[in-house]
Amino acid sequence: MSENEVRRVLLYFEQVVEEHHANLDELENYLELPVVNTEKLEVLLRRLRRTRRELLNGIKIIVDNIENVKDEKLKEEALGLMNYFYIVEFNDEENALKKAMDKDNSLSEIINSDLDMLNKIRSMVVKFIF
Repeated sequence: MSENEVRRVLLYFEQVVEEHHANLDELENYLELPVVNTEKLEVLLRRLRRTRRELLNGIKIIVDNIENVKDEKLKEEALGLMNYFYIVEFNDEENALKKAMDKDNSLSEIINSDLDMLNKIRSMVVKFIF
C-alpha cells in the first residue's frame, strides 16, 4: 500500500513541481522590478504558498512511506526529488521570500510564516538527503 501512495504522489508531483517552479520564477522576476505593488506581491506569495502546501502534503506521504518502498527505482526517484527540493528549489524560494520582505516590509509577518513552513519542510526532508 505504501508503495502505491508514493507512486501516486510522484505522479501528482509532476504537475505540482511545475506549478511551484513557475510561481517561484514569476515571483523572482517580479522582485527584479525597482518598485513592487503590495497587492500583486501578495497574490504571487499566495500562489507560491498554495503549491508549497501541496508539496508539504506529498513530502509527508513520501517521508512516512519511503522506508517501506521495495521498488528501488521508485525509492530513488522519490529521494532524488526530495534532494532536488532541499538543495535547489527551497534555497531559491527562501532567497525570493527574503527579497520580497526587503522590498515590502509590510508583508514581513506572512513572509516569516512562509519561511517557517519552508523550514518545517526542510527539517522533514533533511534525513533523506544524500
